[in-house]
Amino acid sequence: MGVGSDIRPGNGPLAWMVRGGQQGEREARALREGLVFVGWHELGNLTAYQTRQQLSEAIHLAFPATSRNVVSNWTGQLWRFATTMREGDLVVMPLRSQPGRIAIGKIAGAYEYRGHEPKDFQQVRKVDWIATDVSVEAIRPDLRASLGSLLTVCGLSRNDAARRINHLANNGTDPGFDGQEEVTGSDELLEDAASRDPGSPRRLTILNLLEHWGERRRTSPVIATIKTALADKGLTTRPPFTEGSVSDEIALIPLGSEPGSAAGEAEGPARTQDLSEVGDMSLRLGNLPAPLVSVPMTADLTYVKTLMLRRQFSQVAVIDENGTFHGAVSWESIGKAHIASTAPALKDAIQSAMVVDHDALLLDLIEVIYSAGFIFVRDADRARVTGIVTAADLSSRSGALARPFVLIEEAENRLRRVADEVFTVEELRAAMPPGRQRDDVHQAKDLSFGAYRFLLREPHRWAKLGWNIDHQLFLELLDEVRVIRNALMHFAPDPLGKEEQAVSGLLNILRAVDPRP
Repeated sequence: MGVGSDIRPGNGPLAWMVRGGQQGEREARALREGLVFVGWHELGNLTAYQTRQQLSEAIHLAFPATSRNVVSNWTGQLWRFATTMREGDLVVMPLRSQPGRIAIGKIAGAYEYRGHEPKDFQQVRKVDWIATDVSVEAIRPDLRASLGSLLTVCGLSRNDAARRINHLANNGTDPGFDGQEEVTGSDELLEDAASRDPGSPRRLTILNLLEHWGERRRTSPVIATIKTALADKGLTTRPPFTEGSVSDEIALIPLGSEPGSAAGEAEGPARTQDLSEVGDMSLRLGNLPAPLVSVPMTADLTYVKTLMLRRQFSQVAVIDENGTFHGAVSWESIGKAHIASTAPALKDAIQSAMVVDHDALLLDLIEVIYSAGFIFVRDADRARVTGIVTAADLSSRSGALARPFVLIEEAENRLRRVADEVFTVEELRAAMPPGRQRDDVHQAKDLSFGAYRFLLREPHRWAKLGWNIDHQLFLELLDEVRVIRNALMHFAPDPLGKEEQAVSGLLNILRAVDPRP
């Protein structure tokens, strides 16, 4: 098999957890013979698969009823066991046969396939066990949480885990991480989620999930990073974190361990995040609809009109308690009902309305929405109508997405104008970042937005502007807007939040130092 892609800090050893079976059935032999095992006998010799893709395809063929998420998860575990783990790496085996104890050793050989062995003992790595009776009470809480993962094979990387596990094996104590037991960020979140009982998962909003990676918008690179991190820890989200509003709540749940495990075979009735690929970031209706307010067929028309006035609705859905969708009531349909009858009932004011799936492409339906004024959206289960998208939503959304581009464009145009007026071509070329072709610069429009920071950071060039503003604060703001501008180039279904304040702030400064329109 090919070489794993894990980054080894300082080329030092990594640390791994390898479980000894669902009920600890492999533990005794592992300790007695100096080995660790994993299951998946259905795949045969893992060295037959030269790439992760080949391994993934083999797993899918061997387990055709298994979801793509679980296939991706199993692929990662087996790839690590056969390829990424190296001689000298540390390995921890929690002992079900001795509750509250763990064994620690070092990988002592390459992956082996022993086809003559019983089915759960064919995938093998040799181990030199250092300590086989270490109490979990000797492990600090952050590292102990890492051992709570349900995966059969799991990397232990958080908080300098390899150094600490080595010290634990040789001295019986956990020295901790620079005197601290906890850190904040994505690692802490994932360790906490992986250590929880599946019946009590970690819950948080999509925005809070993004913030653990220092992000606020779901761009393609951000989604790819989070999906990879989730897959590495054997986790996914329910419902998908790539859909809906950033204020929606999701749960971090385990994917499972080996074939035959309850967690590995079932993901529950609700849809989970697909981790097998990043997918496109086309804006879909599932990202837009507001929560639906509806009335039942038994409602009085006067009540419906009062509700619409109170909530400032232009239309409302008619849905019975059993989920049956009857259509919509709008001010237009109410007007027609009153023309046709002196005392119309709700049924007389109901009009047909289009209902589309949550993953329908927005671009394909813009004309329909503007023409009809609104459409209804089915939930991910495709059984219930739970959202509405109106023409007003589109106008508001378009403005929210377009406004940052307009502000940044004006700021960039103002920077270009003053740069052309104040600096020579030679100065513009000298401001190009290292590695860029300076001969291609003939005027300020040839500079990238990021190049203005290089242009203005030198005190003698800054002095030529004559701006009575703080130099360092301006450079910091300029760099902040550069990052935001680059992020906008990666489409995301989420509008800017507080980041827009930085863009507006830069533009306000540029307008103040040069009031010309």
